[in-house]
Amino acid sequence: MTIFLTFAQQQSWLIVALPVAAFLFIGFVIIIAGRGQELAKRLAPWVLIVCLAAALALALGALAGGLARGAGGEVSHAPEWFQLAPAAGEHGAAAPGAALRFVPTERIADWLPLPASMGESFARTLKIGTLLDPLSAVMLVVVLLVSLLVQIYSLSYIKRDEHPRFYLYMALFTTAMLGLVIASSLLQLFIFWELVGVCSYLLIGFWYPKPEAAKAAIKAFVVTRFGDLGLLFAVIFLWMGYGDLTFSHLAAQIGPAMAAPAALPVSLTVVAILLFIGACGKSAQFPLHIWLPDAMEGPTSVSALIHAATMVAAGIYLVARMFFLFEAAPMALIVVATVGAFTALFAASIGLAQTDMKKVMAYSTVSQLGYMMMGLGLAAPAAAFFHLTTHAFFKALLFLTAGAVIHAAHTQNIWEMGGLFKKMKVTAITCLIGGLALAGIFPLAGFFSKDKLLESALAAAMGLGPETISAGLGGLILLMALATVLMTAFYTARMWTLVFLGEPRSDGAKHAHEAPRSMQLSLLVLAALTLVAGFLLVPRLTALIAPAHHAALAPWMIWTLTGGASLLAVVGILWGYAAYRRAPATEPLAKLGWAYTGLVKLWWVDAFFTWLAHRVVLVLGRRARTFDKGVVDGLFVDGTAWLTGRLGVVMRRVSACPLPGQLQYAALVIFLLAALVILGMSLTGLLPLLVKTAQIGGMR
Repeated sequence: MTIFLTFAQQQSWLIVALPVAAFLFIGFVIIIAGRGQELAKRLAPWVLIVCLAAALALALGALAGGLARGAGGEVSHAPEWFQLAPAAGEHGAAAPGAALRFVPTERIADWLPLPASMGESFARTLKIGTLLDPLSAVMLVVVLLVSLLVQIYSLSYIKRDEHPRFYLYMALFTTAMLGLVIASSLLQLFIFWELVGVCSYLLIGFWYPKPEAAKAAIKAFVVTRFGDLGLLFAVIFLWMGYGDLTFSHLAAQIGPAMAAPAALPVSLTVVAILLFIGACGKSAQFPLHIWLPDAMEGPTSVSALIHAATMVAAGIYLVARMFFLFEAAPMALIVVATVGAFTALFAASIGLAQTDMKKVMAYSTVSQLGYMMMGLGLAAPAAAFFHLTTHAFFKALLFLTAGAVIHAAHTQNIWEMGGLFKKMKVTAITCLIGGLALAGIFPLAGFFSKDKLLESALAAAMGLGPETISAGLGGLILLMALATVLMTAFYTARMWTLVFLGEPRSDGAKHAHEAPRSMQLSLLVLAALTLVAGFLLVPRLTALIAPAHHAALAPWMIWTLTGGASLLAVVGILWGYAAYRRAPATEPLAKLGWAYTGLVKLWWVDAFFTWLAHRVVLVLGRRARTFDKGVVDGLFVDGTAWLTGRLGVVMRRVSACPLPGQLQYAALVIFLLAALVILGMSLTGLLPLLVKTAQIGGMR
């Protein structure tokens, strides 16, 4: 066993290589060589399932190996940032898992040599490698576990004729996500970050004959590119300032007491905010959240994996990975915490009025991601990452139960369901477990992780949070977080009541049936994880990952907060059940008037972006096209060609004319040509640049 644990840690690159092997085998052997044969279609899912199972075994071995080395007293020579186990709990008392230590493993190799002409401030070689520390080790297990269960679920959910293409895309996505997690440098992370975006486009548009699916894929790809642009600028600025983008180098060079290098063209606060913009795109934070609900046009198993547990968690992972940068730029934490808390409340409010079962969960996902971002902004990365882990389990469970319901009832509209508890008991009970965890009911996993996030908000409200966040702002964040608790419980109870209770309200609901065994297996495993993850992880995960950076809270404050939040959740559940248990003919929320209209219209955010695209961007684009054709092409390009042609005609006539003074005519033409060239270079700025270059050359 020791040999296996050591092997798993030292050869962690195999965790990424196994899905790559599945991708290549499915692509070249099954799809190209198999040419649609029945045996090839049956083989495709099992190739990926076996490879993911092997990768999961390696990830578990790597996690256990790092813990075993820490328990054996081995001291890591990595920077302190890698070893994130605290000596005390988040509130000053000794943590039950404080003795839990993880010895990280970092393997870096030279990748791309750079020319010496780029200057001494830049690294001579770009580096790639693997970094296995507590953050990446836990994330690898979460990604692989959820991915494996989703692939098993998809055996019955996806039609067999679509298996090769579906599992090909899934293999590529899993490769990209694992590469992102295990990357040892920011540049390497960015490369896999972009590959994740490509895979998301392919999977959202998997059923591309549907116009809605094709449009949703394009929308997701375009919106996330805006966020990726911010991340790209952050990568460039950090490379200019520090010359080496490996996380170990950046962590050693960036700190609260360290001055930014002169080569850094912007402040660390600007770099941190640019990184956060990148995270907002992937993790669907306001205002870049608009792509995620539309992404529900893809298969439900895709939603369970990339839009609940993995891809959307990449932004949270990025901020957690680069948290040392945010510590050095505390003003950026205000932006992170405020945007996160507002997103949580904003998305939860929209979830109240959704009629599509998957879109209820989509806005719930946006809301919970806002919770995590709020925790990061309040300097509680352990709480945020803890919630990321538990959320992956119960939200994947909820999406997969939604897929089972849609598969059976042939509709996504919750008002066309009803009475499914009698026909789909396993699905109904597992959905109830996931829903209660989402609402934060004890003793499910969501209760423990949500509670940690609320504690960080309470600490900020008491003036015990980060120095840059005032008690007033902390109090506002706490109020938004508590309001989100109430709304989350309400829309969860509303959805479950309308779907599973009462009488069937459509032919599909009347003839619904329980999900196939392979789908039930995934549901039961995720339900079990939702039941036990909180108890197993709360004393351990918070000891492995960085502790909250706020002072101790009195025990009575914590108990009061926990009790108050639980009471709000119970009130929300009972309120939702009472309002919808008889499936009223009209929506009870319609009594809210204009507020209900705002909920249905998504608070007009999508409408605003649609107006902006059609009335501003496209109009400016048309005018730019007119300018390009009329001025750039017409005057400069075509005009230059016309002038050259005319001058050629003149030169031909001059050279053919036997009159005296021929040489003078030729000199005049050459002079005019030279004047035109100099004038053009002056207008475009090339002439001053050439003069300056010549002066520098003369000085040398």
